[in-house]
Amino acid sequence: MSNSVRAFLGGRAWAIAVAASLGALVRLAGSGPPARTPAGVAEMLRDAAELSKVAASDVFWEPPAGHLGALLAGRGVLFLGRPEPDGARDVYHARVRLAPDGTPLAVAGVRNLTQTSHSDETTLGGRGARAVFGSVAYGRVQSVSVLDLGGIRADNKPPGTVDRALLAVTAFQDTGTPRGIDRTDVMLDLVARRVDVEVDERTMKLEFGSPKREVTYHFDDGAMTTGGGMRAYGARAVARSYAPKPLILWAVDTVRAEVGPAPIAWLENKVFGARDLIKRTGYEILGGHTTRAELARNPQTLPAPALDASALEREAVEWPPEPIASLWKEPQAGEGTWKPVTLPLLRRFTPGPDQKRPPAYFYTTTIRPDSKRPYAEAQVIAIDMRQLELRMQAGYEDPKPTAGPPGEGRLPHDPDVVGRVVATFNGAFKTTHGEYGMMVDGRVLVPPVRGAASVVVDRAGNAGLGNWPNVDGVPDEIVSFRQNLDPLIEDGKINPTGRYIWGWELEGQGVMTQRTALCVTPSEQLYYVWAEETDGPTLAQTLRQIGCSYGVHLDMNPKHCGFVYTRLEDVRAGRYMTELAHPGMKILPDKYLRNSAKDFFYLVLRKPASRLESDRVSFRPAPGGQPDPSWFPGVFTATNDLGGLRVDLFRFEPGRFDWRIRAGTREPTLLGAPPHNLELGGDDTRRVLGAIGLGHTTEATRYGIKTNRDASLPPRDTYATLSLDGGRLTLLPPGKQLAQSAEEAVQLPLLTENGKAFESARERGARRRRGGLCVTADGGVLLAELEHDSPAPLVTALSALGCATIVELDRGSKHPAFVHLAGTETPPLGRYEGSTLYALGRPMKTTAFRWRHDAAAPSTKPTGFDISLERLKRSEALRASQRTAP
Repeated sequence: MSNSVRAFLGGRAWAIAVAASLGALVRLAGSGPPARTPAGVAEMLRDAAELSKVAASDVFWEPPAGHLGALLAGRGVLFLGRPEPDGARDVYHARVRLAPDGTPLAVAGVRNLTQTSHSDETTLGGRGARAVFGSVAYGRVQSVSVLDLGGIRADNKPPGTVDRALLAVTAFQDTGTPRGIDRTDVMLDLVARRVDVEVDERTMKLEFGSPKREVTYHFDDGAMTTGGGMRAYGARAVARSYAPKPLILWAVDTVRAEVGPAPIAWLENKVFGARDLIKRTGYEILGGHTTRAELARNPQTLPAPALDASALEREAVEWPPEPIASLWKEPQAGEGTWKPVTLPLLRRFTPGPDQKRPPAYFYTTTIRPDSKRPYAEAQVIAIDMRQLELRMQAGYEDPKPTAGPPGEGRLPHDPDVVGRVVATFNGAFKTTHGEYGMMVDGRVLVPPVRGAASVVVDRAGNAGLGNWPNVDGVPDEIVSFRQNLDPLIEDGKINPTGRYIWGWELEGQGVMTQRTALCVTPSEQLYYVWAEETDGPTLAQTLRQIGCSYGVHLDMNPKHCGFVYTRLEDVRAGRYMTELAHPGMKILPDKYLRNSAKDFFYLVLRKPASRLESDRVSFRPAPGGQPDPSWFPGVFTATNDLGGLRVDLFRFEPGRFDWRIRAGTREPTLLGAPPHNLELGGDDTRRVLGAIGLGHTTEATRYGIKTNRDASLPPRDTYATLSLDGGRLTLLPPGKQLAQSAEEAVQLPLLTENGKAFESARERGARRRRGGLCVTADGGVLLAELEHDSPAPLVTALSALGCATIVELDRGSKHPAFVHLAGTETPPLGRYEGSTLYALGRPMKTTAFRWRHDAAAPSTKPTGFDISLERLKRSEALRASQRTAP
């Protein structure tokens, strides 16, 4: 320090000291410190965060960092707060400056860590630098989350120096500290209304469910184990992802979080608008002067090619679809012509030894849908939903959940799923762009928006597209859904709601950029569309041109849009293969395999009877005939060895059969009753693939049967009824009224109901061939047969496969049970002594459909936030550490 500086400071030292003292006094005297009590601190935090309420019991202090650090930088604190008096609580983080005697002075850096307006964060506690809280929403405990207040662990950070610096900025923006707060969510896959939690230095133990299930989360390695040290079931740990993000996306998200979406929308309009103008002008200058006169037809009047949906009832699905007509007099080579995708990396469905190989499940083509931009292509990928299933996953950032923890942002690690994944593609908009809803495998992240265009997956694995109904909650048949905007096209009408903002654009303007859509045709074919240099109206016109009847706008802009052909072996070990569907796609090919900030869809090979496989039972295609297409069997068989007893099992897949009930020639009749219908007629006789013997009733048992409009033997309330109504086979328990619309019905003795076995299931008698039947929740039919003196083994075998209600295939005559299959040594016959259930093969439909929810159908309505976790069990050491806080 120079002599002149020393002289300057020395002569004014007293003034500097007085000014500093006055400044400190003014700051401390602003409103006065709160009481040095937990309640006083809670009030201080409430006021700083502008909340309605903060309870003293909902405050958790970070470990102290010394008196000087607490005075200057403040001590970290977590707390639960209610933005509204009766609303749900969120988890907040802040820093409280403390005087040397522990008096709280000021609060700074308040951040809402959860922002979940539809879930209640509860039971904040923990030990040391680890805090724990629970999330309760929609009548169940969603998760128990662990926060590591020591910062994001080094092995969780991206490897690059620049990426780590960007992460520090994002962490400060989100949590108020550049080191960040690590988060792991222990997701509960089973419904739990109470969870008991105990935390020590190394683990967190949870007890939940009925019967009680215990799992342990290990902080050091993230492992989940059961009480016996085995791999956990019913709960899984999902660590927060901190993957590197492209600089442009990071910059856009960071700035948007500070200034809001409108300035970013203005910038995108300018950038994409200028690029579009330059490209169009350059195309004209370089001689690409295609005009409207060279169009083969006006795109506004182009007839949409419609595939005849009735063909699904007459014959197999037409695959691939018909070619797409071009707008141009001179189409480019291959434009509108479907080509199979036969990449070696794609897994194929493996047919049985006597079955032909299935066709490619992806066909693709390109078209030029924009009359003003002949250079702009749209790629269309047709997806054979007979062979594939659609699934979805939420990103670790978007959609930003308003109920419970964020999504996993990666494909499941389940080996059964990994081995069947064939493609991934982008999801929809960020939550900040409309808060459109999403639910994944029964867990709601963002509640649905009524009327929004939606992609749904139902309990049977079918994928539907349609408008969300005007109902509360989520329809019971839906297990996953994703929404975005209004429909691009509905029942063939472009933009039916008149929307003019397709994304965060300036009002009345359109951004010409990459956009994607998912749509369904009248014949229930599913298409993915990726288009370059397009806006919302042009994308809608594209869907009309390719023949879609309903379409949902997905994501937009480069880096967010793309379809990736995928083959996985071991993602963690880096063994996988990917390939972009179009060279113009800019997303990273492995974007959805490890850490995706945004939601996405993925496609897996269908696996018939997959839910029924176990260590002891493995279904295989049954011998003989199969419904069309034969390469995807609909009849399966298996054997189960129960202590030396061989049980033969049969599975008739849902949606592959029509069913008929015919009376046996020895069925008794009542005087004046309608005659029995004994035989099949017409085309039905040429569609029979299976016959299941039911036996005939006797004067003593009098089981009812109906094979015509009126019952020949009236049903009795004490028996179970196998009913055929609208083509669907249903098993009704005793006392359940038979619907007037039921075409056919037959009554059988009940062995179990809702998992409870009756005395009849244990009765012993003569040794003979016995059979049992159940109808599964998805509409499939399961059968079991064995040679025995009791039906008890049938109940054991079928119950192990998930059957809750089981009937015996014996109407009282003690006839031997049988299953006759076409193409075998015992083919179905046209008439039997006993009544018969006939399985008639029908062509396989796709699993995509135009979704229209019946408003009268039940919905799962949120039940509020009146469920809470038990208070965390704290040790004496934990209590002692908390007593050091003010």
